[in-house]
Amino acid sequence: MTMNNKMINEMNTRTITVGSRVRFRGGWGRDPQKIATVLSIERTASPSDKYGVSVDSVDVDDTYILDLSDGHWCYSRQVDGVVETP
Repeated sequence: MTMNNKMINEMNTRTITVGSRVRFRGGWGRDPQKIATVLSIERTASPSDKYGVSVDSVDVDDTYILDLSDGHWCYSRQVDGVVETP
């Protein structure tokens, strides 16, 4: 697989796992995109829930909260996609 194909496949990944690198927007989704590594995932019952059940992976379209390596956390609606999976 060439580097370009690898990047395309990683960008099309639909599953977020602990250790994945994701694109997200802080400031309730208004800030510029940043990339960070996922430290933990909690699947939530609704998009605005602050707490959920700890899981190892979620589909990008699920509702969840991510704890990120840059010291921030984000709701699922703030995630713009998966950059790289472990």
